[in-house]
Amino acid sequence: MSAAAGIDAIVLAAGRGERLGLGPKAWLTLGGRTLLERAIETLRDLPARVFVGVAPEDLSRARGPRDAGTVVVPGGATHRETMLAAFRAGDAPLVLVHDVAHPFVTRALALEVVAAARTGGAAVAAVRATSTAYHQVGDAPASRFDAGAIWTVRRPFAFHRADLVRGLEPGSGREGLSVILARAGIRTALVSSPAWNIKITTADDWALAQAIDQELRPTAPR
Repeated sequence: MSAAAGIDAIVLAAGRGERLGLGPKAWLTLGGRTLLERAIETLRDLPARVFVGVAPEDLSRARGPRDAGTVVVPGGATHRETMLAAFRAGDAPLVLVHDVAHPFVTRALALEVVAAARTGGAAVAAVRATSTAYHQVGDAPASRFDAGAIWTVRRPFAFHRADLVRGLEPGSGREGLSVILARAGIRTALVSSPAWNIKITTADDWALAQAIDQELRPTAPR
């Protein structure tokens, strides 16, 4: 069986990009492709189907010229609602969640996350901090963490469909996938990701993404 057999992939693309201030991130162009196109192309050869969750008003735009393996579904008012709408549209036993805000995910990284989820139950790409970090809530004293003790969660995230169903509870709000899965007794493994697998949220992130794209772009032969 191939590493990608029996997988549904989800691409979250319904965000409005309010903190970035450039409109919905799915339609921003990076390296000649929209962030949505980049996400779909990364996953196209990986699963049997790709389920794209977009804002209802963007359905026609997203459906455009898509291949038969890509299904576009209307998302909800929140990230969580969009993920669940796309999740319920599929039926494969293993699910891989991606997001247009992470434009540098590679097929190789996705396969590594899938392999870890198959054996351990769930897995997510993460970047290990190389500097000292602090955690502070309000005016409480900050807690210090040594370099290497903190991991920043990225995408993709893979898990077994049945485990998420067991962990879901009505009215569980904005809980993350790892919290829902933990309720079902599933521990999420961390898969080391390159630091350049960033998440685009702010204008600074967008500027960094453009620089990374230039650096990673293949050099034309002389």
